Amino acid sequence: TISLELPIEGIAGVPVAWSVDASDPDGDDLVVEVDFSDGITQRDLSGQHIWGEPGIYTVRVSATDTSGFLANAQETIRIEYADAPSLTVSTNPSPQGRIHLNLAGELTITTSTEDPLGPVSVSIDWGDGSMVEPAFTEESHQYAEEGVFVVRVIATGSTGITTERVFHVEVVSVADDLEAAQLQEELEEEAEEQLDTEVEEELDNDGDGTVDDVTEAQQDPDYDWQSDFDPDGDGYYDDDQEVDDWVATDEESVRDEVGDEEETDAIPNDPLMIETSVVNEDEGPSDAELGPNPADNEADAEIVNPVFNDAWGDVSDDSLQEQTYSRSISQVTATWWNDTFWEDWDNDGVPETLCHTTVGVFWFDSDGIPGPERIILVRTKHCSHDRDGDGHDDLFFTRFRGLDMVDQNSDGIPERHDVLTRVVWTWDNGTYEDVNIDLFVHARTDADQDGNLERRVVLNRQQRMVDQGIGAVLTAYFSHSRFILRVDSNDDGTPERWMAIDHTSWVWDPTEDGNADRHRDNLRAVIKKDTNQDGSVDVIRALHQNTVQFDNDSNGVIELQWTWRAGVLKVDTDHDGDLDYTAWMHGWNQHWDWGMVEYHIHRFALTRISDHDTDGIPEWKQRIIHMSNATDWDFDHHLEQRESYTASLTWSDADEDGYEEHIFRRVRETTYLDQHAHGWSHQTESTHSLEIWRDLNHNLRAQRVVVTGLSSWDNNSDGSPDTYDHLSRTWQAADHDHDGFLERRVFHRHHMAARDDNADGNATFALNSNIWHARNLSLSPSGSIDLLQEAYLSHIVFEWNINSQGHAYHTNNTWIAFHIDHVTNTIQGIIVTVITIDSDQDGTPESQTITTGNTGNPP
Repeated sequence: TISLELPIEGIAGVPVAWSVDASDPDGDDLVVEVDFSDGITQRDLSGQHIWGEPGIYTVRVSATDTSGFLANAQETIRIEYADAPSLTVSTNPSPQGRIHLNLAGELTITTSTEDPLGPVSVSIDWGDGSMVEPAFTEESHQYAEEGVFVVRVIATGSTGITTERVFHVEVVSVADDLEAAQLQEELEEEAEEQLDTEVEEELDNDGDGTVDDVTEAQQDPDYDWQSDFDPDGDGYYDDDQEVDDWVATDEESVRDEVGDEEETDAIPNDPLMIETSVVNEDEGPSDAELGPNPADNEADAEIVNPVFNDAWGDVSDDSLQEQTYSRSISQVTATWWNDTFWEDWDNDGVPETLCHTTVGVFWFDSDGIPGPERIILVRTKHCSHDRDGDGHDDLFFTRFRGLDMVDQNSDGIPERHDVLTRVVWTWDNGTYEDVNIDLFVHARTDADQDGNLERRVVLNRQQRMVDQGIGAVLTAYFSHSRFILRVDSNDDGTPERWMAIDHTSWVWDPTEDGNADRHRDNLRAVIKKDTNQDGSVDVIRALHQNTVQFDNDSNGVIELQWTWRAGVLKVDTDHDGDLDYTAWMHGWNQHWDWGMVEYHIHRFALTRISDHDTDGIPEWKQRIIHMSNATDWDFDHHLEQRESYTASLTWSDADEDGYEEHIFRRVRETTYLDQHAHGWSHQTESTHSLEIWRDLNHNLRAQRVVVTGLSSWDNNSDGSPDTYDHLSRTWQAADHDHDGFLERRVFHRHHMAARDDNADGNATFALNSNIWHARNLSLSPSGSIDLLQEAYLSHIVFEWNINSQGHAYHTNNTWIAFHIDHVTNTIQGIIVTVITIDSDQDGTPESQTITTGNTGNPP
């Protein structure tokens, strides 16, 4: 008989005990043989066996006596892998990710192990050719040279199974040698080259010194309004001829026709007394005429100011802020080291400047694929030096450098990186301070790595600020910025916002009294937007502006100021992919102040075009020119005189046949005298306009001429006119039957006046007068003009002695109206006079007299 005792499980590499029990009834000697199924057999009754590989093994045992009789037995055992020993490793430094080590420092590794199967030995391969085997629980190592080393800590159990931990250690002598620092250098150098090239390519690719996009605006000729209004140059606006030559009906003849007025109890309700009895509904002011005159800052409001708002108002990328990088590295476990040392700034061989650096670096690579998923690097350096030897530091140097990079798929192409370098030199001896700042930023994001950047920022800004300690403000300030911004948040290839800017500003105030003696400011900018994120640029603004300003005696009064600017605006108003609206402007401002005499000049030209189908033939166009001159002859900071004109020409060609169906041109000329805190003491204004309508056959359909004049006096300088005189005259003609003859002609005269010379609130008189006069004409075959019908209405309100509450002592309200039809030989006429007396001027009249007279033979 034979039996085998064997456990059912075992561990590869670990001895397994076994035993055989065999006996022969005859007492013969037995030969026992054990086959372990791994190629090994053994003749013994007991022992230990080691299986090297896991698996299921059948152990067979046989016993043979001297007579050759055989007995067999077998058992099965499952061999499992042996558990590797546990290994815990800590390092000093102990960051997440790569360990960064100064060449002068040491790397310390502390280990602890555990293996229930037996003792564990530990070895450390430092990656530089040196190894510790066996290693103690704590080992330290100092590297002899810079480099990136792979450190391996291996724990070997009693079964020979090992556990390994791998660390990457970057050793440098100075922080600038770090791979992350070298990467930042490469990114900044790349961006510097791109910035210099791109800014000029985008702003002035032809190198002529002017922003390319404003060339059209700069070359756009000014609107020659004098040739339109006064083509013969005789000083008389030819369009005024129609209103000047109009002869209204003699009201005395109407009175003679109507006869004496008789007193009546009430004002008649006669349709002849209503404006609509003379003029038709479509014969009033047009929309163009009712529209406001272009403002003095029209071009600035449309083009210039939005450029400044876009350029400086909402540029808020996080990459521009130092705290962004400091905040990022504070949220991870980084390697930090501080160093204090001396530098030799004066090159005399003796270090005399104390410096302190702080470096924080985070390099994280979790997937084992070459290329980290995250790099954060923050470096600060502060130095101070007592240059004049008075025992107090007066020269200071500060540099901040930040890098934050993300490469989630470890392909070596980061989805995002932000880099910033800010260098500040300061000289401050307690009285005199000179600060120089250099800022460089390069940031970009391509989250899906499709080659289209969702974000890109490149900025290079140099600033200098000097304070001589004379006053509370700077003596001098200088700034130069070059800037590229691209934001494409929906990643469609068309940025929602893109801009290129080159801006220089220089201020000089040697007395530090807050009055800059000199100031120069130059701006070149191009801004593009995709406001509705449809993949097409729908707004483009470009501006080139230069300003110089002098206050040589530093008294707060600018002796000379000059600004030149040219700009353009293009808009896709209907978001169809075509820029169908364009505005060009160019202009300049000048200001002289040589003591007592002061001059101001402001001029701009603005052209607007709408071409909805972008075929080069605009459907609408407007041209504006503005010029103003102002003079101050004394020292009171108020102008004595200001003269200006604003002329505009607007036309539309809806069918794009090259002939304008509608034309409106207007010029407004003003003179203001004696400025005070609330306005002007006296002003005169005149406005002349011509409006033309044509039919589809290019024939004149209607024409309207308006001439308006205003004179006003502010006798007590409170900002409200006390005495004024306003006169408006309108002539309108129409060709309703399209025969080329203007058979309908209408004249309107509106006169308003009031007089309060002593500005006590009591007006001597006030006048409001309207005359409407219409004629229907015909052109005979012989060429003579025949009068067919005529309508006339005069309504005058005249008030005497008006108190400050607006109540008049005496009011005369008069209507004179008539209609004549020369075809039917009929006439109608009416006169109404209402005289109201309010002797105590309380608003309740003591008496009212109404007289009327009329005549007519209506059909």
